Amino acid sequence: MQRWLGWLVIAMLASTARAEPGASAQTATPATRPGSHPTDPLPPEVAPTAEAKHKTVATATPRPEPAALDPKNLQTLTADPVVGKADRIDGDETKRFVAFTFDDGPNPETTPQVIDALEKYDIPATFFIVTQRIAGKHGEKSREILHRELDAGFLVGSHSVSHANLKHATADKLSKEVDASIKALAIEANRPIGMFRPPYGAFNATGRVRLKKLGLTEVLWSVDTLDWKAHNPDRLRKKVISMIKQDGGGVVLMHDVKPITAQIIAEVFDDLEAENCARLAGNREPILPVSLHYFLKDGKAPRVLPDAVKQRTEAYKAALPERCAKRPAPAAPEPAPKHAAKSHSAPRELPLAD
Repeated sequence: MQRWLGWLVIAMLASTARAEPGASAQTATPATRPGSHPTDPLPPEVAPTAEAKHKTVATATPRPEPAALDPKNLQTLTADPVVGKADRIDGDETKRFVAFTFDDGPNPETTPQVIDALEKYDIPATFFIVTQRIAGKHGEKSREILHRELDAGFLVGSHSVSHANLKHATADKLSKEVDASIKALAIEANRPIGMFRPPYGAFNATGRVRLKKLGLTEVLWSVDTLDWKAHNPDRLRKKVISMIKQDGGGVVLMHDVKPITAQIIAEVFDDLEAENCARLAGNREPILPVSLHYFLKDGKAPRVLPDAVKQRTEAYKAALPERCAKRPAPAAPEPAPKHAAKSHSAPRELPLAD
């Protein structure tokens, strides 16, 4: 009897030893996809990152449905169903909305400061990329910034390869500046590019035919801040908010490559928030910062807004009263002197920008 029990124990131990290696192998080897390392605990795009933990406007901009990008087929590189194939944006398509756009970047010295300000004030934006900045070894840091823009949910569009004036562009010139820029940007961004902004706003009929053929939306502006030639930060700041208030919104043109813009942009956003708080206090509608989706039209009909875009705007509007409550009280205006000297002519106003 004892011998029989001993053989039974030995048999059970052997059975357990055979089962354990199989179970261990099953739990120790995670499923992998082509391109991921067998020892990665999570697929590359699922693994949490520092950027994913940081609150940004990432959900505000829906990414186009994945499509096969073929460098030899430009149609696949511009097939953005969300922002592509719309009428030209001039900036006057709607009121009480303001869309900030930034040209000529990315610039490692200035663009990160602009992104920081956008994220701090929860403001969407569009960056129009000059693609020679993201090319080759010298463009490594600029490519990193481009991916930060994309990961944060900002829109990006093409601004040509070299910022050439396309007012009299030939077909060959358009191929080198438009087609090549789309190819470089779409491949680097790994998504179709649906918008193009001509440098200087200069374009011709040949260029617009090319955009229509490719399905690209041309994007201009209505609030030209002329930040590229400004020298006085305070005057530029006042000018920008003054133009936005005067026009009741619009598409704002600025340049993220300019140090003066990077210096004052957070203050511009703060001025906009202060203006909206004053409007709420006076029972007036605020000028809401939005993405370019709000300015897209097909014919005379506004394009339907993606749900994520509408939700971001509603969330901003809902959070505004609380943000206003946390702001310091506006400074009271200084009283006028009791015995001010009379003037026989109106004082000359200084220009707001250089």
